[in-house]
Parts: sequence; structure tokens; C-alpha cells
Amino acid sequence: MPFFKRSDGDLVREAPLLRRVMPHVMPGRNESAIWLQDKIEIAGTLEYLSKRQAAGGKATLFHAVLAAFVRTLAERPELNRFVVGRRLYQRREISLSFAVKKKFSDAAPITTVKRIFNARDSLSDVIRRVDESIGEGRGEGPTASEREMSAAAFFPRSVLRGVLWMQRVFDYWNLLPAALIRNDPLYASAVVANLGSLGLPVPFHHLFEYGTASLFLAIGKIEKAPVVDGNGALVVREVLPVTFTFDDRICDGYYCARSLERFRELLMSPAQLDSRD
Repeated sequence: MPFFKRSDGDLVREAPLLRRVMPHVMPGRNESAIWLQDKIEIAGTLEYLSKRQAAGGKATLFHAVLAAFVRTLAERPELNRFVVGRRLYQRREISLSFAVKKKFSDAAPITTVKRIFNARDSLSDVIRRVDESIGEGRGEGPTASEREMSAAAFFPRSVLRGVLWMQRVFDYWNLLPAALIRNDPLYASAVVANLGSLGLPVPFHHLFEYGTASLFLAIGKIEKAPVVDGNGALVVREVLPVTFTFDDRICDGYYCARSLERFRELLMSPAQLDSRD
């Protein structure tokens, strides 16, 4: 039993024996990582978003992906867990981090922003929250994470190494101040990378040992691929390649697979996301 409570999660007290032992057998997040790949048919999704835009509503495929992911995390809460100090915690909020390029040029820097979502957020709510975060990331001033990195980069390497070591020790014993966790993009439910917006194929991405993000969702560029339609015929459709990396210690593979099936269903039927129910 931990001596101190965390600001971002509650200890899972009734975790199965295997869940309690796994963090001791596999202490690292990347040695516990499982990679999954999918290609989601999105012709209907793109049509729905196009009609929404024609009616004056703003919506992109990235908005729909994030809204579907938020809804999945709300409906499948075991996916929103993390391991720290070799203990399993249930996260208290749904938070996603994603990269924002300051400008669309090779020389422009990339920053990462973190956004907290409500479990009942509709697609419109997600669009509003995401656009606020993108505006913050592309603003003239530095983001919270950029200010923290600037302060860290000020120290000599030996001092910085010691500071980060102390950070890990404090995090291990649940002594890390809430102020340092709140805006840190790697203390989030998941990190999302939209490589498709840059015209890049989807990679398999590692998890981060720093922080608590137990999920990584990567999105590639839309491509055409053969799929089997409802009549059993092979047809060529537009698909979205996605990859998931998740920490095997937070939930079993069956629960994760069922969760990702729900994500696929929501993304293919985005009208469900317009409701808060």
C-alpha cells in the first residue's frame, strides 16, 4: 500500500493477481509494450464530415479520431490506467497529448500540447477543445511544456541527469507535485501522432518510460486498399492506417482488442459522436 496518494490517479485495489505481479516482472513500459495495426474503412466517415462541413460545421478526420478515442476511453475505463512505482492506478481524467507544428515548413519547430476531455464530450466539444489547444501550440508565446524544457536545458548535463533522476524517484513514491504533472504531455491517457497530416505513412511508435502515458495512437495518410464489403465482394475503398502501442500491464489483450473494436466502430459511424450519451 503506498504511503502517499497521487494527484492524477487512484490505486486499483482489486486488481487481479497477474496485474499486481506484472509490474515486478516487467518494470519497464517498453518491455511491456504490445503493438497493434489496423486499417479502418473511412469512406462513410469522410462523407459524414463533408456533409457536416457543408452545413457550416467544422470537422476534420483528426477531430473525429480524437472524439472516437475519447469516447472509447470513457466507455472502456481499464484502458485509461497506468503503472507507477510498480503499482497499477486508474487515471482520474481523460487526457490526450498531440504534436502541433508551429508552421507548415521544414524549419518550423514542433510542440506537444495536452488537453483534458470530459467523458461525455460530443464531437463538437472535442473540436472546440482541440482547436483551443492548437491555437495555444501555434501561438507566439511558449507553451507550458516548452517553458519546462527551456528551464531543464539551462542546466549542465550532469545536473540535468540528477534532476531527472530525482523526478523519477519522486514519481515512484507519489511525491511529484501536481503542478508538474498537470501540464506535462507525457502524463496523459495517450499520446496521438497525426502523421497523415504531413503525408507520411504510419509507424509503430514506442512508449515513453518518462511519464505515465500507457497508450500511443499513430495515424497515417489515407490510402486505398482492398476490403470485403457486406456482400462478400472484394472492393477497393479508402482506409485509414492506424497503429496502437499499449502497456500490457494495464489490461489484458482481450480487453484492449475489444476496446479498439469499439474505437473502429465509432470512427466508422461518427454520427454517434454528435451525441453526449
